[in-house]
Amino acid sequence: MGRCRAAKSRIRAKTILLGVALATAVAGTAHAADQILLRAREGAAAMLRGQYDRAVVLYDEALNTPDVSKFVQASIYSDRGVAKWRMKKTKEAIDDFNESIQLAPDNAIVYNNRGNALMDLGHPDEAIKDFDRAIALEPAYGAAFNNRGNAYASLQNYDAAFQSFRKATALLSRTAAPYNGRGRAHVERERYHAAVRDLSRAIKLDPKLAAAYRNRAAANFALGHYAEAADDATQALDLEPEHDKAALLMLRARSYAAQNSFREGVADFDKVLDIEPENADAFMERGELLAQNKRNDAAIKDFNKVLELQPKNARAYARRGETKLYDRKADEGYVDVNIALILKPDDPLALRIRGDIFQAQKRTENAIADYQKALTLDPFQEESRAALERLRAPVPVDTRKPLGAAVAGWVINEKAPGRYVATNPDYRGVTVDMEMFGAGKPKILAWDKLKGAQSGIGLLKYYAGTAKGEGAFEYVAVVDTKKRSVLSIEPERWGDKSATWTWQTASLSVTDPDGNVSDVALQPQRTQRAPVARRAATTAAASSGLRNSSRSARHPENAADAAGAETTILSGGCSADG
Repeated sequence: MGRCRAAKSRIRAKTILLGVALATAVAGTAHAADQILLRAREGAAAMLRGQYDRAVVLYDEALNTPDVSKFVQASIYSDRGVAKWRMKKTKEAIDDFNESIQLAPDNAIVYNNRGNALMDLGHPDEAIKDFDRAIALEPAYGAAFNNRGNAYASLQNYDAAFQSFRKATALLSRTAAPYNGRGRAHVERERYHAAVRDLSRAIKLDPKLAAAYRNRAAANFALGHYAEAADDATQALDLEPEHDKAALLMLRARSYAAQNSFREGVADFDKVLDIEPENADAFMERGELLAQNKRNDAAIKDFNKVLELQPKNARAYARRGETKLYDRKADEGYVDVNIALILKPDDPLALRIRGDIFQAQKRTENAIADYQKALTLDPFQEESRAALERLRAPVPVDTRKPLGAAVAGWVINEKAPGRYVATNPDYRGVTVDMEMFGAGKPKILAWDKLKGAQSGIGLLKYYAGTAKGEGAFEYVAVVDTKKRSVLSIEPERWGDKSATWTWQTASLSVTDPDGNVSDVALQPQRTQRAPVARRAATTAAASSGLRNSSRSARHPENAADAAGAETTILSGGCSADG
């Protein structure tokens, strides 16, 4: 099948240095000429107005003034470097930053600025060295932590990126970009509940941060929150109509299709194909939506197009065969699905579809054999399981080896390499993805069914890994046992630091050990009762963790440094062989 066409763009955080520090420094230098001070102030004003070419001219004049001290020269080179950077003259900007560092090697801001310029040139390894130096010189430099997180992310080192963003959120607690960066790192590490928490915090701080909506759309889609994913994609498109347009439209189309919102889904697939006329995934998924809604001829036309673009696409043959079955052409469908199985002999989807065709042909024993094989290959394929139960046929024994002993019926299995899920036969349909935050494999610690106002809520507590310097992580999946859904996965303990859980009738508030608060909406079971606040039995008062602090006013570049983050849009729904 086709490869996933997730449109990606590098994560950046931009710094604006407005020359205020320079003007102040020049004013306090006894031997500085009035001309230098004037040019410095005019250059700073030009920078504020976005007149970067004018600023460069003024800084040139200041540098050409006789008897300029090394300290003043360093400041001018730094400011001129920022102006050139804004003019997209990145190499010249780096030359200026180099000059500034030669003259004054202990200025953290210049290392941070040069690191961003190196990122623009595609040298994240070198950029990280500069951000490290900036942080060593000034340990509370939140912008440098944020930018280092972006550099690590560009190298796909998302664990290191997360730690840098985490420190940045502690230092820049009122700035959206570090939370967006953290959320992005969570998405890449498949911690989607954690991603939604951080991205929601970013959006609360900056409701116009399109990048956060793009990332949250991807996280919500992965969680099966399709309505929310579609809303987030719409917000991102409204804010930045041309940024990753095809990828966002594709994600929104998939979200509509997952809800069987036929008209909306087809309309978005159409838009994707207007932009990318040979997008095989769009043809495939539009065909599946059309078939689901009995537009058989149109669906077959789309599958034909996929096979024109990708002649060995087994999924397209299987789906076309299934659509012919829907169109009362089971024999023709049988030919297509057999071709699919020649291309992919152990494809659970094709086996399940052939089982359906066998049933239509009154070949029940053959159907049962295909369903059993499909379910053996993919124990999570509910369609084959349901078909076998309808036929009163034996369901294959699950040969997977659970990870550890069952706890109150809950067992963990490895769904894919490195991806673990917990299931329980008593709560069929509930699959808890074990989000991991440290090294190791998950382990179920406890299952607690709540009573009273929270009746119908279950808490699945599990070990979520160990991190150096922090100890073991424990998290809790909040499960709605009546709706058979996972409401959230929240922190319980990070090493010796506990989260604080506060319950009310219809909601749960969790404060993690870093002091970040998240709210979980619950389905109230007894609305006549007044809200009751209580602490989870296993939690203690939240420890202080990383304290929020702010940068000094003498570093005006910080807010802008973190505010311009852009990120990658992740398109869900990859083809099985993509």
